[in-house]
Amino acid sequence: MSLERDLFGAGRPADEKVRVLVADGDPASRHVLTRVLRRSAHLDVAADVSSQQPLNQWPLGGSDVVVLVSGPHESTMGRVRLLASREVRVLLIGADWNKYRLDAAFAAGATGCLAKDLGPAGVVAAVRAVASGHTVLSPELRALYVQRPPVPSGSQADGAEELLPTLTSREQEVLRNLAEGMSTAETAARLRVSPATVKSHVSHLLTKLGARNRLEAVLLFQRSCERAAETVLGCPRSAMAG
Repeated sequence: MSLERDLFGAGRPADEKVRVLVADGDPASRHVLTRVLRRSAHLDVAADVSSQQPLNQWPLGGSDVVVLVSGPHESTMGRVRLLASREVRVLLIGADWNKYRLDAAFAAGATGCLAKDLGPAGVVAAVRAVASGHTVLSPELRALYVQRPPVPSGSQADGAEELLPTLTSREQEVLRNLAEGMSTAETAARLRVSPATVKSHVSHLLTKLGARNRLEAVLLFQRSCERAAETVLGCPRSAMAG
């Protein structure tokens, strides 16, 4: 099964290893996942911990990505939110995903969500993509997520083409930066405005697009890019990587 990247942006040097922390409450599962990741020449698994340990006991120093495995009926959104507040990228692996859980995960600050049955190659690819600034979803989760119509009428693609040009030039700039995988702080620095101003632009563009969150807005942008080599928003010619 191939992994589809849902955002596009600046890549990470191919020869630069990604430093990973694995957190899983199941010792057997944690051992298997750690072994899988350590087999990759592109990853450096710095440590593995029980996700049940208090966060202040996790050896986070220098980690690029935390791979956090969510067990059945386990609430991990609090940990995701704390990690995101520390500017740590979180790749969340779990089962029984639905639209509500995906929304909650991204709202908490996760930068990727994977189904537990994704193969080893897919997990490694996801870790590298997240470290490069992308947001990732397992293919089946992406299909689940984008089934929700983001606009009130018409097809999703037609709605995107109609609504995206209604954004102000600054809102378009902010959306392009989101599509490059940039954080609020990074976008603010690039545009030389305050983070609060960026958040205000994001709020306005979400309302205009009828999108529930940032990921949905970027998916609208992406679908528009897929339908045209270039649009008024200056989409990259290649919007997807398989």
